[in-house]
Amino acid sequence: MSEKPIESNKSGYLVLARKYRPKKFGEVVGQEAVVRTLQNAIKENRLAHAYLFSGMRGVGKTTVARILAKALNCEEGPTPEPCNKCFMCTAINEESLLDFIEIDGASNRGIEDVKALRESIQYEPMHSRYRVIIIDEVHQLSRDAFNALLKTLEEPPTRTVFIFATTEFHKVPKTIASRCQHFVFKKLSNQAIIEHLKYIAGKESIEISSYSLKLIAEAADGSLRDAETLLDQVVSFSGPKVEDKETEEVLGVINRNLFENFSRAILNGQASEIFTLVESLVSAGYDLRYFYSGLIEHFRNLLLVKISQKPSELLFLSSEEIDRMKQTVSDLKAEEILRYISVLQDGEAGLRYSSQPRILLESWLIRLCFLPQLKPLDKIIEEIEELRKELPKNKTENRNYSFSATKTGNSVKQPARRPDYKNQTNNSNNSKNGFSVFGYEVVDELYLRLFKEKPALAPIFKMVNRIEVAAETIQLFYSSDRKQLAAIIEQNLPYLNRLASEIAKCKVELKIEESQSNSLNNVRKNLNNVNNKINRPVKNHEADSFLQDPKAKSLINTLKGQVISVKKKENKNNP
Repeated sequence: MSEKPIESNKSGYLVLARKYRPKKFGEVVGQEAVVRTLQNAIKENRLAHAYLFSGMRGVGKTTVARILAKALNCEEGPTPEPCNKCFMCTAINEESLLDFIEIDGASNRGIEDVKALRESIQYEPMHSRYRVIIIDEVHQLSRDAFNALLKTLEEPPTRTVFIFATTEFHKVPKTIASRCQHFVFKKLSNQAIIEHLKYIAGKESIEISSYSLKLIAEAADGSLRDAETLLDQVVSFSGPKVEDKETEEVLGVINRNLFENFSRAILNGQASEIFTLVESLVSAGYDLRYFYSGLIEHFRNLLLVKISQKPSELLFLSSEEIDRMKQTVSDLKAEEILRYISVLQDGEAGLRYSSQPRILLESWLIRLCFLPQLKPLDKIIEEIEELRKELPKNKTENRNYSFSATKTGNSVKQPARRPDYKNQTNNSNNSKNGFSVFGYEVVDELYLRLFKEKPALAPIFKMVNRIEVAAETIQLFYSSDRKQLAAIIEQNLPYLNRLASEIAKCKVELKIEESQSNSLNNVRKNLNNVNNKINRPVKNHEADSFLQDPKAKSLINTLKGQVISVKKKENKNNP
């Protein structure tokens, strides 16, 4: 039993990534644009002297460079598709052709290496049609080495083609990139990788499910070479017949049954199950952040099963698993699943940077368990509408809100409460369509509409000193120190009149009046009443004592007025 592996090693086992490396353009996976451009350039004899291939690892940069070298030097060519049978194609495949030079930029990055290369290409190709020079990981070259290449790229030798490959294009000097035709090799899609792995599995007689291939493709992250290497690793572990559990174990993927258990506990509101499930997760040694990302994807799959008519075409799962997922979300609406996904995504950033990820995970999942207890927005709106119907339609209140501005030095603080409302009409005669037309509700609604439609105008409207609501009129009183605010409101009167009329459902006109302080009006009113009822004059010493009173002094300083006369208040009990 121990001799077979030794014989296998002597015969030279070729890993899948090398065994199924494309040898012609038709075998290249996922790079249709690059392949088509190069083939057309060969057909029309529009070859460039330098090419720059950039892209992530394992997407075919060096492979396409070798295929291009064969297409240029094939005995049947230059041809869009090399034959891989002639001497030239075979020599390039075996890397034995003198005119085919492949250099590792990381190992030969100095200026001396580039000088040696320049000296070797001064003469025309010895055996082939084109001398092809491939420099892999060209961004590893030193600055002096790049400078040494500049002159060669500007005036290249005859029948010489440079092909540079790099995974970090931003590190290639612009002076080099500008002298090359740049081709970007894109990241391969999971579907393209899965199809190629199916082809390899069929050739190698490997039994593997679509779900396992999906796990391999996701782990490869767009790299076909990585996917082939992972497939080789999984087959080495499980043999020709690959089980899903074995694939998950090799790749370190969390078993999807665990996701089903978590989702079932969350959707059923079983908060007590969360601690047990998280404990099993920690005991198995899974990364909590990795698990959380997979849980979000699982809820995405639940949403897909709920919405899509043919989920089997988008999910690489068995029909039994899809049926179980359908049963899980049978009583849920699509918007409810979206709510779970939204809450899960909100917690992802916190879990990533938390010092105690387990506690955060448990608390966040328990929060999801209580999510079904929240009332939907449409039900809340229905309840509000029912409450509004129960209220008396014509009921109005006479509210008196103080809204006086307070001065601090030369600045005026913004009022913190509503202005004074004075409704001068009979509420019972001013109702239309169940809405109090001339009550303070019109002004309240007007402010709310301003806040939504013109946020800059709403605070100015709020700075009014007093509001009086009369028949088809709303009077806005601004004090003299707020003339600028009144001017802005006056400029917007047409808009405000239209908006107020729309709210009140009848024609309403806003007017701007100048307001004086209430305390000053009251003093003047009292003085007029005193003048109408002239009493006997007060003696001088009584007037002096009154003017020396602290309260009188404070009143005079506040009003900034001048005392004309002081008279004693009439005593009704004393005729």
